Amino acid sequence: MLGRCNSEPVLRKKLARDPAETRFLSFLNRYSQKHRCVSRAQTQPNLEKQICRSPASLPSSAARQRPKSGPVPATPVFRRPSSAISRTDSPKVAAIRERVLSRIATGLHVALLGAKVSQKPGETKLEQPIGRASVQQVQRIYRHFLRLKAIEADRAAEVRYWRHVKLVQEAWSEQPKESEPNKHGYHEDGCVPATKCERPSHIPRLQWATFFHWLEQEASCGIQQTYRRTLAALLRGVKLWKELCASAQQSLEGISLGLLLSWVYPASSNIEISQMLSWLGGHQLDCIRWKSPRLIDDDERKQLERIFQNVYAKGRHAITPDDIAGGPFPDRQTRLLTLVDARLARHVFGDRQIDWPMFAEHMCEIGCQGHPQVTRVTTPEGIPLVRCQRDPLNFHGWLSETPPESEVESRKVIDAFEEEVIAWQSGTGY
Repeated sequence: MLGRCNSEPVLRKKLARDPAETRFLSFLNRYSQKHRCVSRAQTQPNLEKQICRSPASLPSSAARQRPKSGPVPATPVFRRPSSAISRTDSPKVAAIRERVLSRIATGLHVALLGAKVSQKPGETKLEQPIGRASVQQVQRIYRHFLRLKAIEADRAAEVRYWRHVKLVQEAWSEQPKESEPNKHGYHEDGCVPATKCERPSHIPRLQWATFFHWLEQEASCGIQQTYRRTLAALLRGVKLWKELCASAQQSLEGISLGLLLSWVYPASSNIEISQMLSWLGGHQLDCIRWKSPRLIDDDERKQLERIFQNVYAKGRHAITPDDIAGGPFPDRQTRLLTLVDARLARHVFGDRQIDWPMFAEHMCEIGCQGHPQVTRVTTPEGIPLVRCQRDPLNFHGWLSETPPESEVESRKVIDAFEEEVIAWQSGTGY
């Protein structure tokens, strides 16, 4: 068996004939000293300890003797350790996970938020440390997420187009074969497999293939060298995270918006991630909310209260729709002075008793609130508004009772944001 000698190197600086050769010989000396193997006498105790751990694996005395001829048996001393990462090695996996998350956070801050990287050679580090999330940063990340989803939709549409072209070409030749997923994870018709669409969410997951494709393009076509190096490190980190940390459901469905936010801000807890999602949901609600109806002033309220007490109630706590129409059997003069008949009063109020808050709510100026507890108001254009309160999204305002066609998709996205916030608050988000 051949091995390196532990003696001093033979090469000396005094044998050099010029400065260049001197530097080269000096490099060889340092390299040989650095890579000298440990002698067999030093490694033998470690081998004995390793063998003594499992008594069943101890070889017999005949087997321990070295044969006189034939190939030399391999020993564990010269066996190369495996580079694969074991999931059962928790300290090692935890250390690798920390480095991977740091690499992912740095790359996403550069790619999505435009952060600057230090120009020191061999170092990938942000000039400013990662701080707390802000509303503007979260909205910017969400816009990038939607842009990647648009790229994914365009790629799926292109696949569907070429599938259609292929079907036209094969229409008269043979039966078309069943579509199979291509290397990007799409079927030939551009649709995602049914197992990837089981979750009925309107905040769709971003497919891993789309995210990897975008990172590869950015790492190859970036202008600055530091940007390309950072994006290449981000790509390696995301692939390693998928291998080590991703659950089966995450590997199947893709990257959620909450997962992307947790990558950008690795020190954030589930409550903080839910707060970021509530910012996005609240912003969607602010885009479709209505201005709060005006509350009647004190003079209008006192005037309506005098009419209720002196004309209709006359000391009673509540009145009926017949009282508003002039009584159960109004005469001709009363019908002429009354603007509301019994049929219209019953259509508005029903057969229930009418107290003062209900009277103020219906008899005030149209489009106004008769009292602060009003939950439904009709605008002068005839659009009914309702008071909406969504605590998970920190929203309290007025929305249209029947959303128009332009708000249907926004309402679905808002409902999905509310579900995501509740899931992250309960610790089940991913």
